[in-house]
Amino acid sequence: MTRVLLVPFHPPGHAEPMAALGAQLRAQGHPVTVFAEQAGGRWRRDAAVPASMLATADSGALFRHLFLGDVADMARDIARLAADCAAELIVADVMMAGAALAAQLTGLPWVSLCCSPLPVLDAYRSFIPEHAIGAFDPRPVAESLGLTGDDGRNLLGRTGDLLHLIPTTARFAGCPPLPESVALVGPLVPAPAGGPPVPGGSARPLVAVTTSTATPASLGGSAFAQDRYVAAAVAALGTLDVDAVVTSDAVVTSDAVTGRGDGATPANVRFVGRTPHDPLFDRADAVVTHAGWGTVSRALVRGLPMVLVPIANDQPYIAQRCAHLGLGVALDAEDVTPARLRAAVRAVLSEPGYRDAAAEFAAELAAAPPLPTAASLITSRTTPLPARKG
Repeated sequence: MTRVLLVPFHPPGHAEPMAALGAQLRAQGHPVTVFAEQAGGRWRRDAAVPASMLATADSGALFRHLFLGDVADMARDIARLAADCAAELIVADVMMAGAALAAQLTGLPWVSLCCSPLPVLDAYRSFIPEHAIGAFDPRPVAESLGLTGDDGRNLLGRTGDLLHLIPTTARFAGCPPLPESVALVGPLVPAPAGGPPVPGGSARPLVAVTTSTATPASLGGSAFAQDRYVAAAVAALGTLDVDAVVTSDAVVTSDAVTGRGDGATPANVRFVGRTPHDPLFDRADAVVTHAGWGTVSRALVRGLPMVLVPIANDQPYIAQRCAHLGLGVALDAEDVTPARLRAAVRAVLSEPGYRDAAAEFAAELAAAPPLPTAASLITSRTTPLPARKG
């Protein structure tokens, strides 16, 4: 039994895999405590910007603060919670920069987790603009914590010396060279009860359409690409003999792309807003997706073929790898059209190669279940390695 402190990053694409991992650890008999904002704590994600930071006009510090809050306060609160729950191990999302510093403060071993399938140690570069990378220079934060021997690694580029988990498989990643401390464990989503569903239970195919859980503000210009993708999907699916369910808050009519008609949403397309994907995917025959890893993971464990229209961040990589492995068709969000989407949906529904490849991949994941594998690896690594010099 190992007492584990989990430190998740807050967006759903990060928090949900960590929640699944926490449930798995508990199922294997390990006490789990989850770090979050606390009433008596210092750290807040949305804490007001300190007047001193505004006075110095330090744009890098301001960006870091808006993205993560005060990292030093985060580290102090994680360290305090670790003491309160008598944690023996910290397991943290690499985007929660205070976790690695808290491990240094407490002397606890820590395991890092990336929620992107990119087979690299600096996956954060896909999510942070290049000009903002310098905002995560560790020196001012380390100095404020008294960590004078800090090794100088970027605050978002710190991976656990014991173990770093990447939620992909060697075949999906293409067997890249990585340090021995890195484990490719597969997507951290619950497996469907009773195994992958068998398609064909409904009168006609059910196609699920997904969008990013990121806010339009955080997507920036990519929000317009996502709107164009959803409109193209509605226009395409409205002309096919399928039932379509769109998990988006906005209702987009096919006229948004075609520019003609009465402005009504096609009768066979239903918008359901933000809704859990698991029960929907259990009934689906195919998925049209923005290529977010959480959505793609749920399709992969169910053997569902996909049409992928990547919007931002690591999504182009995910779409490209799925297409390379024959798991679906990838389209470019910048020039996606109803005609191209229609052809892609027809292909993944009618050409058996896509479903066969998806079923084979699902079988591989079932044979080496990612969540139990990750949990077992984590709790077997409780002895810290020698401290880095620096």
